Amino acid sequence: MKEQGFKIELKSRYDEWWRYNADLMCGCFDADDNRIGFVSTASDMADVGANLKVRPDNLPATRSVVLETPPCDHLVLYVYIIPHTLPAGNDIDSTRPFEAEIRITRGGRLLHSEKRAINQWSGASIELKVKAGE
Repeated sequence: MKEQGFKIELKSRYDEWWRYNADLMCGCFDADDNRIGFVSTASDMADVGANLKVRPDNLPATRSVVLETPPCDHLVLYVYIIPHTLPAGNDIDSTRPFEAEIRITRGGRLLHSEKRAINQWSGASIELKVKAGE
């Protein structure tokens, strides 16, 4: 099979997903583990510290962040979910972690799918290593 690139998608169904910026950064490697590329994308909704009271009309209620790599053997992915607006309350029950999903496909075939619990206050830093044959 001819070497193909990977497609990475980050999404969440959380009602307040708009309060978070999401950055994806990916190192692309050949079969000998040499880095042959680097790609990144950012879905920045507002400046960190914006502390918006409500979702502005110009910010979408839902979104997914998609990153596509050039052809490569495997990748190392870094996902950063960064709150720009902290929760309005400080009650633990109302600020439980929310779920975000990371899906990685190659040539239309699902290679990796996982859901992560994201802390509403600190966001998340996630590192994943994915090889097409594993």
